[in-house]
Amino acid sequence: MNRWRVQVAKSIVVALSLSAVSAGAQPNRLGTIDFFGHKGLGVAAVREALPFREGDAFPPANATSSDDVKRQVNQRVRQVIGRDPTDVSFVCCDDRQAWMAYIGLPGESYQPLTWNPAPTGDARLSAAALTLHESMDDALMKAIMNGQAAEDDSAGYALSKEPNARKAQLAMRDYALQNEAPLLNALTSSSDGEQRAAAATMLGYGRQSAGQIDALVRASLDPHEGVRNNAVRALGVLARAKPELAQRIPAEPFTRLLRSGAWLDHNKGSLLLEALTRRRDPRVLAQLRSSALDSLLEMSRWRNIGHASPALSILGRIAGMDEDRLNVLIRNGKVEEIVGAFTR
Repeated sequence: MNRWRVQVAKSIVVALSLSAVSAGAQPNRLGTIDFFGHKGLGVAAVREALPFREGDAFPPANATSSDDVKRQVNQRVRQVIGRDPTDVSFVCCDDRQAWMAYIGLPGESYQPLTWNPAPTGDARLSAAALTLHESMDDALMKAIMNGQAAEDDSAGYALSKEPNARKAQLAMRDYALQNEAPLLNALTSSSDGEQRAAAATMLGYGRQSAGQIDALVRASLDPHEGVRNNAVRALGVLARAKPELAQRIPAEPFTRLLRSGAWLDHNKGSLLLEALTRRRDPRVLAQLRSSALDSLLEMSRWRNIGHASPALSILGRIAGMDEDRLNVLIRNGKVEEIVGAFTR
């Protein structure tokens, strides 16, 4: 069966058949195309060369898989700038159930990062753990693809408002509370990246502690993109709900993620840094200004406000804007009033 690999709006990686994606209530057009890592490169020329346009039917009728479309994008981008893109991500869905495409470019705002060494151990999660994780993934994917993405993060771990997904998440939390040691062992020592990614998600539902935070912070620089995504997402949910625990999370690793070549690193890193900058620590804001300003400015102009708003919040705080005014500007889409402090 041909498969279409996508990111959903909450950035859980799922695989869907082309026929399922195109059917009925599923999204059927491309809403926006946005870029990152592009400082010093001609984005307009790259956009013009792409094999699809905003508003096109999506996935393309002649595409057998997302990998097929990504190969076409790689070829077109290479023709324009002489190098491959660093990432091509198709994200589902915006508030109109349309797709979003994010393309990373190897410009001056991109920096190849050095990840932690990959673990080489033989630790593996139990069959019960993997079944719980798969059930949660499936239930949450169905909820999001049906437009039910709302969640409650107030406990420090994500709980969907959709009943079936919430039930699966609570079952996973029960397991995580009773099996912290094997989850930590799999996350830190398994040679299998998919096992580490599942362990990172499940550990986020476990007992909130210094050990949990330290393991997730280390996993945020794992060489496997899925591990980084799940670990940083778990930390972001925790930091927003528990400010006292957020103080244990260092900003520096996540500032680096904003210069990564991967969309998921930008997406999750900005969500966590939005939470970490709420206290407006001058050292953190100065670090972001000196190390990630170009990336934040690029992200602030993404057309999906949900994806752009963390960068806009961070920029407003760096600029010293009043928080209430900043929130109003973001809510009303007044992007240039926020970024103007850095581009005049």
